[in-house]
Amino acid sequence: MGMEQTGIIQYTAICRRIRARRVELRLTQEKLAEMAGISASFVGHLERAEKIPSVDTLARLCVCMRLSMDYLVMGKRQACDREACALYEDLQRVLASHSSGQMERR
Repeated sequence: MGMEQTGIIQYTAICRRIRARRVELRLTQEKLAEMAGISASFVGHLERAEKIPSVDTLARLCVCMRLSMDYLVMGKRQACDREACALYEDLQRVLASHSSGQMERR
């Protein structure tokens, strides 16, 4: 089952970027899932473009993989300034502080 391309968002491209960044960071699907508070099977579904991620899930993945939402969604790379990187790190700490039982499971 493939995803539809709606409007200007190309979901299959988002999914390719998720997988490429995960591989670049040498993370397993299980480790990325743990970091993002989602299931490993959901990461697999995303990477195969079988599921459409919520905005919340995209934000979590961006934080975990230190990507801008612009890049993940639109493919536009922007330099990460110190303030943005600090925000990513703060968000990562907040996500990490929640127990896995409190995080959304998909």
